[in-house]
Amino acid sequence: MPAFFVEPEHVDGDHLTLVGEEAHHIRVRRCREGDVLDIIDGIGVAYQVRVQTLKPERVEAEIMQRLPEWGESAVDLHLAAAVPKGSRFDLVVEKATEVGVRSITPLLCERGVVRPGNEKRRLERWHRLARAAAKQCDRSRVPRITEPVPLQTAADDLQSQCDCILLAGPQGGLPLAEALQGNAGAVGLFIGPEGGFDPAESTALIELGARPVTWGERVLRAETAAVVISALVLDHTLRARSES
Repeated sequence: MPAFFVEPEHVDGDHLTLVGEEAHHIRVRRCREGDVLDIIDGIGVAYQVRVQTLKPERVEAEIMQRLPEWGESAVDLHLAAAVPKGSRFDLVVEKATEVGVRSITPLLCERGVVRPGNEKRRLERWHRLARAAAKQCDRSRVPRITEPVPLQTAADDLQSQCDCILLAGPQGGLPLAEALQGNAGAVGLFIGPEGGFDPAESTALIELGARPVTWGERVLRAETAAVVISALVLDHTLRARSES
């Protein structure tokens, strides 16, 4: 059964309370008092709980076990990806959450095609998708998702958080394994729009210390590259650490 979600402020000592939609989901699944459930708080802790009280908009449970960083990768990967047209960034949010990224920054790029819209509604949808994906894939953290920001803003932010920043493209860079060799900290990954970053943008990232990396000869759609390269970076980084 997929995990349920509790707001961190609704965890109190050895008890927690699920309210609203999450309480409703528990009732829809025909859970009963005494049932044992898996709960996540979205900030790094999973709980195994026993249901004590079931009410229409409120479920109270006793915490039996805390599992810090349950389902989380040992690598902090921060993804900064150009926003493609339409709703295709929804796929990036959902699948990047599943593979294990720590944060997602939507990029506004020179060659990007995103248009101004209802930013609040779009961000709320991305948060809902990330939460649902975290519950489904049984991880205890929901990635932090920012509103779409200019490339320079994202670069400044990730430079302060990461020990290694990668600029991914189909050609002209190092193999991932070589670029990640010796890295023991957080990784920032930049994925451009279809057609790649504007040369001036790539130059700016490289001047900030980004390492150009290549995934091979094929051209990938922006959302495909964001998910696939995220998974490869996590895999290569874990392998490099295990061999060091």
